[in-house]
Amino acid sequence: MQQAVHLMPGAVDAAIGELERVLGKEYVITERAEREFYSQDVYRSGELPAAIIRPGSTDELSRALKAIAPAGLPIVPRGGGMSYTDGYLPKRANSIMVDMLRMNRVVTVDVDDQYVTVECGRTWKDLFDELAPRGVRTPYYGPLSGLRSSVGGALSQGSIFLGSGRYGAAAESVIGLDVVLVDGTVLRLGSHANRNGEPFFRQFGPDTMGMFLSDCGALGIKTVATFRLVRPLPESRFMSFSFTSHTALFAALAEVARADVVSECFGFDPGLQAVRMKRSSLAADVKALGSVVQHSGGILKGLKEGAKVVLAGRSFLKEGTFSVHVSVDGRDEVDAEAKAAIVRRIMGAGGTEVENTVPKVMRANPYAELNSMLGPNGERWVPVHGTVPFSQASRMYDVCEAVFARHAESMERYDIDRGYLCCTVGNAGTLLEPVLYWPDARSAFHERVLDAAYLAKLEKYAPNPDAAAAVLRIREDLAVAFMEQGAVSFQLGKFYRYQEGLEPSAQWMLKQLKQLMDPRGLMNPGSLGL
Repeated sequence: MQQAVHLMPGAVDAAIGELERVLGKEYVITERAEREFYSQDVYRSGELPAAIIRPGSTDELSRALKAIAPAGLPIVPRGGGMSYTDGYLPKRANSIMVDMLRMNRVVTVDVDDQYVTVECGRTWKDLFDELAPRGVRTPYYGPLSGLRSSVGGALSQGSIFLGSGRYGAAAESVIGLDVVLVDGTVLRLGSHANRNGEPFFRQFGPDTMGMFLSDCGALGIKTVATFRLVRPLPESRFMSFSFTSHTALFAALAEVARADVVSECFGFDPGLQAVRMKRSSLAADVKALGSVVQHSGGILKGLKEGAKVVLAGRSFLKEGTFSVHVSVDGRDEVDAEAKAAIVRRIMGAGGTEVENTVPKVMRANPYAELNSMLGPNGERWVPVHGTVPFSQASRMYDVCEAVFARHAESMERYDIDRGYLCCTVGNAGTLLEPVLYWPDARSAFHERVLDAAYLAKLEKYAPNPDAAAAVLRIREDLAVAFMEQGAVSFQLGKFYRYQEGLEPSAQWMLKQLKQLMDPRGLMNPGSLGL
C-alpha cells in the first residue's frame, strides 16, 4: 500500500495558486463552509479537503492535475455526491477534491448508429431528458438517486436499478471512456480508442476500459463516456404481488429473472414496506397523478390509470407481508400481455396479485426527490448490500437476519429499525439491501441536498453518538457477512471488505495496476482498500 507523501512547507498554498491560475479563482473553492460540506457524504464525514476544484472540460482537468502533480497532494473525485460508503470522503489531510458537475454537456447523440457521448458530470435525469424527445435512452438509465447522481459516479461506484431487470448494471451499457490520471495524462479507452472511427463499439482489442469501471476513482477520473442507445418499447404493463415468506419471494424473483421478460423487478420486506407506507400517502399518490396521466399514452387512458392510483392509496399492501413490483415492456400489446402473463404465472404460484400503484408511479416519475435518505419521521438512514446467485438469495437473507439477531439488544436499546430492498440484476442474480434507520441528528448534507419543504415536516433529533456507533457495528458485521458469502457489492468505496474477498492473484494484479497508474498512491487514497 502506498504511503502518504511528505509535503514541503507552503506546498498546499502554492498548489492552490496554480489551480487558480489554470481554472480561474471562481472554480477553486477554499471557503471553510463549502469544504465542510464536501467532506460529508450521505452517511458520515471525512478529512477536510484543502480545496475543491470545478473543471469545465477534460483538458482543464488535465492541465490542473499536471500543474499540481509535483506537490504530491491527494486527489479525490466527486460526482453527484450520493455515496454512503466513503467513496469520495478524503482519507488524508490537504486533499484536492474534484467536483465534476460543471462537466455536464451531451457531446453527441447519434440515433442512427445508436450511441450517445456525454460528459461524466451530467446527471442521469438530465441525460434521460435530453434523449427522450429523440425516442431513445441508454439501456441502464439510472439509480433511484438519478435526480442528482452523475454518469461518472455510477460508472465509478457501480450502479443498478432503472433498466437493470433487463440490462444489468451501469457498466454493461458503457462502451467508451475518457479518463484523466493523477498526473494529468488523458486515456481514451474502449470505443474512444479507435482513432479513425466513430465510438460505436466497445471491443477494440483488449478491454482496457474495463479496469476503470467500478474502480471507485482509485485509478483515474472519468470525464467523458459513450453509451449504447436503445429505443424504449412502446407498450408497458405493471404488476405487484404480495408474499407471506421470503423463500417464496426469492424463488419467484429468480424464476421471473430467468424468464427474461422484465425491465425492473424489485421487492420490499415487511419492515421496509412499513417504512414506505409511513412515508407515502394518498396525498403523495395524488401528487404523482400528473406523471401517471402524462406517461399512460392518451388522455382518457391516463385519467383512468391516475384514478386507479388515487383510489388504491396504499392500503393494498398488507402489514407483515413481502411485496414484489414488476415493470414489463413489449413491442406491441400482444407482446406486452404475453410477458405479463408469464410474470403472473410465475408470481401467482407463491404470491397474490395486488394493486400495481408502486411500479406505475415509479415508472411515471423515475427520478424522484431524494427524501428517502431520511426515515419517515426524520431518522437517519444507511444501507448495506450484496448481490448473490439466485439460488443463494434466501440463504443470504437468513445470514443477514442472524446478524440482526446478534445485535438485537442494542437495536432495541437505541431504537434502530431495519428493512430490506431486493431486486434482480439482469439474469445474473439477486441484490439484497438491508437498510438501517435510527434517531440521530441530520447532517449539513441532508440540509443542503434534500427538499426543504419535506425537511420542515420532519422531527429534528439530537446527536446520538451511541446509536451511531451501534449502527456502525451492525453495518460492518453485515459487510463481513456479505463478503464471507461471496456476494458482489457495488459502491465499494472505502467501506466494503473488498481486498479480503479477492483471490490473491486478483489482489496482486490490482495493486500492480494501481502502482502503474498512480505510483505515489495519490488518487482517492483508501478506495478499494488501496
